[in-house]
Amino acid sequence: MAQGGLPHLYLKQAFDLLQRTTPLLVTCPILPYRSLREQEYVQSAAGFPGLVIEQEAERAYVDRTNLERDIDRLSLAYLQDDVTFAALKTEDAPLLMDWLHRIEQGGERRALKCQVVGPISLGLQLTDDQQRPLIYDPMLHEALAQHLVLRVSWLATQIGKLTSDVIVCLDEPFLDAFGSPFCPLGWDDGAALLEMVLKGITGCRGLFTSSSIDWGRLLETSVELVHFNAYTYGSSLLAAAALLPDFFERSGVLVWGIVPADESMLHLETATTLRIRFEGFLDELVAVGVSRDQILASALISTNGSLAELSIDMAEQAMMLCAELSAQLRLKYRLE
Repeated sequence: MAQGGLPHLYLKQAFDLLQRTTPLLVTCPILPYRSLREQEYVQSAAGFPGLVIEQEAERAYVDRTNLERDIDRLSLAYLQDDVTFAALKTEDAPLLMDWLHRIEQGGERRALKCQVVGPISLGLQLTDDQQRPLIYDPMLHEALAQHLVLRVSWLATQIGKLTSDVIVCLDEPFLDAFGSPFCPLGWDDGAALLEMVLKGITGCRGLFTSSSIDWGRLLETSVELVHFNAYTYGSSLLAAAALLPDFFERSGVLVWGIVPADESMLHLETATTLRIRFEGFLDELVAVGVSRDQILASALISTNGSLAELSIDMAEQAMMLCAELSAQLRLKYRLE
């Protein structure tokens, strides 16, 4: 399964690559944006009360005066579960609309996936008109979470028109900020906000992070798919070994970001070296009592981060490595 970020300028190029390498689990790609509205965190915040997008200054922020005037509309929409409040307009998400149209044309697939910036990372990135991140204001941060609940619900509804298997991933690159001077939230408050948004997803509840993970805390939420940086932090799963059987029993999926999204590292790796690396983590988990069959049956292969900063050739090489590694593992372990 693709993480999402690709350097291709046109959807057709990206779509063709994903059709070749991940044909059954098709991800909506995140491509270089042509306007600030298409930047991932701005797009995730689109429609939030008071949001100001200054295209020429390449700046997006929340105007508190307008926010305070309109926030009751958001609260009411949240209480009424009015997902149309968070519907994306075509000018905010032309790539998504084009992708949905292409998917509608047909083709065999098992699931469709899209992603939105999660409440922690969006709260840290989106600021008010005084350049203060919204995460520092509990009222605004909760409002942002309400907005995201409606957004993920709307996305799941749109994708659900095209498939019965919908995956919506929360992109949380700053998940390791909990407890740091840069984040006022501890895990208890942060996990509550994550859970609030996850429960808005109709379909598979996913989360992607390229940082380190407090597995114990994360697996206490209702997350069903975790896309993690296995290339760097694969051994961190050992700390969660006791929790993994229950996670797998509730059909939990681990997306192993085992293919590096770094050009210098990609030059050093092949599908075989990555298979050996994966099997090293697999053996470590089996040694502490986790079922090999459960791990393999619940595993997907991906990159450990966005490929957007790579050249097109290297990004395509990374995606081919994902496909080749998956094929090697399927053949060796006789997986269907």
